[in-house]
Amino acid sequence: MNAWRRGGIAPPGARRACACILVGLLIFTACGQPFDYPARQAPAGLLADLTQIDAGWQLFLEKCASCHGKPSEGRSPRAAFFTPPAPDFTEERYRTTAPDYLYWRIEVGKTVEPFRSQGSVMPAWGTLPEREIWQMVAYLKARAE
Repeated sequence: MNAWRRGGIAPPGARRACACILVGLLIFTACGQPFDYPARQAPAGLLADLTQIDAGWQLFLEKCASCHGKPSEGRSPRAAFFTPPAPDFTEERYRTTAPDYLYWRIEVGKTVEPFRSQGSVMPAWGTLPEREIWQMVAYLKARAE
């Protein structure tokens, strides 16, 4: 009788399978978890206010469109060479992205992991007034509609 059947040793291939499962779980845990960012609350009504969304659009054109915009909005040809590419905020996934995550991402840009090590070129806009960052968030959420 084989030793693994007596409970002393794992059957052939079982160690490899366990190792693969363990590595997969570690990768999922490292990559699949949400980022740790501070919870924030947008000022009441700001995200749905058309005036605030319009102000966010103006800020987007001034500060973000060269990388995230469409060519008609002033997207720079250099943006085509970014690795990773600058996200297109018209993508459906941004409809369900948490506003406080977008705020945090605008605020910290490339200064935190994993963005720094992935080669992000996004500047940190944390020096902007809080209201302006929320206005950009309002515009990004409206843009994804």
